[in-house]
Amino acid sequence: MLFQTLDDKLECVGLYYNNELCFGVEGLPSDLSQTWKYTSYLREYDSIEYANLYVGGKKIEEVVPEVLQDDWQDVRKKLTAFQRTLGIAKVNTRENCLYDLMPSRLLIEYCEVKNRVTSHILENIPRPPRYKFLLSVCQMLEDISNRPLNLNTKKIKSYLGTAPENSPVNRLATAAPHISYNQFGTKTGRLTTNPGSFPILTLKKELRTVIEPHNDYFLELDFNGAEARVMMGVLGMEQPDIDIHNFHKKEIFHSAMTRPEAKTAFFAWLYGSTSQETQRHGKKLEEFYDKDVVLDQYWDGKNIHTPYRKVIKNVGAHRALNYIIQSTTAELTLLQALKIDYLLRKSASASYLSCIIHDAIVIDFKKEDEHLIPAIKKLMSSTNFGEFKINISEGKNLGNLREAQD
Repeated sequence: MLFQTLDDKLECVGLYYNNELCFGVEGLPSDLSQTWKYTSYLREYDSIEYANLYVGGKKIEEVVPEVLQDDWQDVRKKLTAFQRTLGIAKVNTRENCLYDLMPSRLLIEYCEVKNRVTSHILENIPRPPRYKFLLSVCQMLEDISNRPLNLNTKKIKSYLGTAPENSPVNRLATAAPHISYNQFGTKTGRLTTNPGSFPILTLKKELRTVIEPHNDYFLELDFNGAEARVMMGVLGMEQPDIDIHNFHKKEIFHSAMTRPEAKTAFFAWLYGSTSQETQRHGKKLEEFYDKDVVLDQYWDGKNIHTPYRKVIKNVGAHRALNYIIQSTTAELTLLQALKIDYLLRKSASASYLSCIIHDAIVIDFKKEDEHLIPAIKKLMSSTNFGEFKINISEGKNLGNLREAQD
C-alpha cells in the first residue's frame, strides 16, 4: 500500500493512506509497502520501499517528473505560505507535530502529490544494489536524530560572554539539540550534517564540553590510524598491534622523524599533495604501500568500485587513491556502528549511540551496561581487513574524554 508519513518525529505518528489521515501507532495498517522517506516509527516494517533511497537521498523537488511539475509547484506555494505564517507566529515546528499545525485539506493535497512522485520513482528507477545497507544506515541515523543532546546551557552562556562576534560559539546559542546527518552529503560516503543540525562534525574539541551524557558517561571508540589500516587491509597486509603512526615512523621512515611528522607525511601523500617534501616522503611510503595494486583493483581509470561495492563516478587519477581509502574507511565506520547499535538495542540497554564523529563512535553509556563493553570493543576492532587497534575513551562531557582503563 502506497502511503506518506505526516511527520518525522518519533512522538508524531501519522500517515496518509487510502485517501485518509491516520494517527497513532495502533491505527497503522499492516500492509504498508511504499513511501517517500523513512521515519523511526516505521522500523518494524521490513517490507517498505523508500523512494528517497532510490534517488540517493535527493530532495523530492529535485526528482519531480515533468508531468507532475505543475501540481508540485502549486502545493509547494501553499506550503511555503503556510510555513511563512508559522515563522511570523514564531511557532517551533520541532516542538509540535506538523499535522496539528497544518490544515487537513493542505496536508492531504501535499501527500497525494508525494504519492504520485513516489510511485513514479519506484516504477522507473532500479532498486539500488546496496539498498539494505543504505536503509540500515538511514534507520540508525534517524534514531540518533530523534534523541536530543544534553547541552549544558550554563557553559554555553559562559562561552558566549567572552566570544568575539564571529566566533563559532555563537552558533551554539541557536543550535537545535538534535544531530541531523546527511548520509549522501559526499561522493565518498563520509557523513555530513543537514542545515539546521547541531554542528557536531565541525565543533572544536574545547566547545564539545557543552555536550553531556543523559546517562552516566560517554564512551568513545575510534580506530587507531583508520585510513592507514584500511590501506594495509585492502593490500592484505598484517595489522600492527602498535600505534600506526609510530609504526610508520619506525618501519618506513626509520625513526628519522617524529610521530606527528610521520602522520602528516602519510596524509599528505594519501591526499595527493604535490609539495617537494611530500614527493620525497611519498617515495618511501610507496615502497611500503603499493598504491598501483589498489588502483588496479578498485579504479578503472574513471570510476571507483570500493571493497563495499560503492560506485564513485568520474574520479581522476589525482583523487582516486584518496577516494578509495576515504570511502572504505567511512563505510567501515558505519558498519561497525550498525553492529554496536544492534547489540545495544538487542540487549534492551539503556545505553545508546549518541553520535558518529568521522571515524569515532560515541555511546551515551549507563554504568549498569558495563558488562557489554568487551563485546562492544570486539565489534569495533574486528573488521573485514583484520583486527584493528582501537582507542577507547570516556568522560563526563564530549570535550574532556580520557583513555578508558581496562
